[in-house]
Formats: sequence, structure tokens, C-alpha cells
Amino acid sequence: MTDFVTVYVAELTRRIKSRPFVIGLVIGAIGIFAFIQLPSLLGGAFSGNKQAIVVGDSALTTPAVPLLKGDFTIAATLAPTTVDIALLKAHHASSAVVLSRVGDRLHVAIYARDPGSVPRGEVRADLLPLQVQLAMHGSKSAVTSLLAIPVAIHPIDSKFSSSSQAQAVRGIAYTLIFFLYMLILLNSQLVMSAVAEEKTSRIAELLVASVDPIALLTGKIFAAATLALLQMAVWVGVGLVASVGAAGDAGASSIALGGLFSGNLLSAWVLSTFVVFFICGFLQLSTLFAGVASLVNRTEDLGSLSAPLVLPVVGAFFLAISALGDPDAPWVVAASFVPIFSPFVMFARIAVSNVPAWQVAISLALNVAALIGIGILGGKLYRVGMLLYGRAPKFSQIWSVIRS
Repeated sequence: MTDFVTVYVAELTRRIKSRPFVIGLVIGAIGIFAFIQLPSLLGGAFSGNKQAIVVGDSALTTPAVPLLKGDFTIAATLAPTTVDIALLKAHHASSAVVLSRVGDRLHVAIYARDPGSVPRGEVRADLLPLQVQLAMHGSKSAVTSLLAIPVAIHPIDSKFSSSSQAQAVRGIAYTLIFFLYMLILLNSQLVMSAVAEEKTSRIAELLVASVDPIALLTGKIFAAATLALLQMAVWVGVGLVASVGAAGDAGASSIALGGLFSGNLLSAWVLSTFVVFFICGFLQLSTLFAGVASLVNRTEDLGSLSAPLVLPVVGAFFLAISALGDPDAPWVVAASFVPIFSPFVMFARIAVSNVPAWQVAISLALNVAALIGIGILGGKLYRVGMLLYGRAPKFSQIWSVIRS
């Protein structure tokens, strides 16, 4: 235990003060903030594409303007006139919506500087009430009442009370799963690179001579897990701040954050299971990566050895994304009990559905058991691999070490 604490504190102190860790933490936070703010920034940058003028008789343009405001910023309403580039430039518009009536039918012609930016289907849907009003010779209120079809959604055996709440949770869960994927993969490979570097530089000989190899391995892995949790906390915090800023409306932002931490979104149960499964998945993969890295004699060989370990993580990520849409599918339920996959898939199920407590308990027990087995296997590989130089160990040697 003394060796473990010594290695853990030294490794944690060294890495948290290292320039690459600080730079990666800051760049990651900036990237997350920019990614969340990007839609609003792009919306402002390309808002000119939505500037439009509406041309036609006032009997048509007056009821059409409120209908089109969802997809266009109406710059002006003009009587019938010839549309050309000078007219668009005069009103700083990128398109002109020309309305005319032939009998009981509405005709729409759109003149645009960029035809690819015209939302044809949305314009048709926007003006449908006006078309119905013309065809039925009815009043606007009568047509609005006719087209207002009440649709009620009643959840059955769901943890959400509305579709908007369910969509919000899926967005939050997707973000957390993405963070889980990135942090596990990146930090596990960092552990792998550190182990390989210590071996190839012959530093491992000095370390193993004074510190128990298992304590050295576990100290490194737990220090990496601590830093990964720190990165997760910082990045999630930045994401929340950026989401509030992107909302724009302070009142709406406070309501959104209040709902975010309510019992149906990010409850203590969801957050605690996320942290527990994150730690299990990280320790499993980091131990495997470290054990495999101890077998190489050149850092150039890391790529070929890490590929078989990376593929299951990529597969687990995509399984978890699928689980957000269908959390009770048989194959999703089965995958949530398989170590390596379950830290991703089980959390996705917990976030969007009511998973029985016994399933969570069994999945956690299987992950802990797998972690113990992987720890024993990785420890044996690390113990023998760190002292083998000059040539890669043969499979027979590895097998005999595993059986011992």
C-alpha cells in the first residue's frame, strides 16, 4: 500500500503539472465551448440568407407574412413588381417570395440569389393555411381552427412526462457518452504510451528494482483515472455554461438548468451510475493497455497492438448510441451485461429508461469481476513484460506467465 500511495501521488503530481495535460484540458474546454456555441454563431453569420421580401397583392401578402416568418426574415412587403437583383440589393434581401392567385389556387414563385438555400418544403407547409382559405372561401379563423389538430402524447412506463423532456435527456446522455468514449480512449492510450516509454528508455529497470511492479501499475492507472474524472468535471461544467450562453434568454436558461438537475433528467442516481461505470470501464481498458504496452520493445509497435483494444471501445460507443433510441431491445439488454461494452450501454439505458435495479447490480458485479480478472492478467503481463528487453516475448512465454 505504501508503494501504491507513493506511485499514485508522484504520478498524479507529475501529470497534473505537465504542460501537455494543461494544454489538452484547456483546448478541450475551448473546443467544447466553441462546438456548443457554433450553431448560434453560424446562425448569425448566415442570417442574411433568410432575408426576404414578399411581393403581391395585399390580400395575399398580409396573411402570408405571419406564416412565412418562421423560415424568413421579412425585409419588406411590396405590391406586384418586377423582381431583379437591384430590388433585392435595395432591401438587403437574398430572395423574393412572389404570391399570385389563379382561381382558387395560390401560386408561389421564389427568386433567390442562392436557390440551394430556399426551403421549398417549408414554404409549402407555411402557406398551406392560406391555400386552404382560398379554396374554401372561408375566414382565417375558421381555417386556423380546422388545421389545428390536437395531438396528445401519453407516456406509458416512461420516466419522462413529455417528448421535449425525453429529447433533452437523449441529448445530455449522448454528450456524456461521447465524453466517456473520448476520456477512456485517450487516457488509456496515454497510460499505454507512458508504460512503453518507461520500458524502452530503461527507466522501468530502476522503478521495478525499488517498487513492487503491481503497485507501480495500479498507481499509474488510478492516477490516470483521477485525472480523467477531473477532465470530465471541467468539460461538463464548460458544456453547461456554454449551453446557458447559447440559450440567450436568461429566464429560459434558468428554467433549463432547473430541469437539467431535476429528478427526471440528471438525478443523483443517473450521475452516480455514470461515474461508477466510467471508473469501471476506464480501469478495465487502462489495465489492458498497460499490460499490452509492457510487451513492446519499440514505441513504433504500439499502433499495431492498440488497434485490437480500440475496436471494442468504438463498437461500445455505437452500441450506446443505438441504445438511446431503443433501450429495451434484446441485443441492447444483452450488451449491457458484457464488460467493456456495459459501461457505455448500461449507462445509456439508465439515462433514457427505467432499468430494474437487479439488472444494474448484475452488470456492476460482472464489471467488477471482470476488472479483477483483467487486473490479474494485466499485472502478470506487466510484471514479466517490463523486464524483457531486446526481443518481444513469445506466445508460449506469455501463456506460461498467465497460467502461473
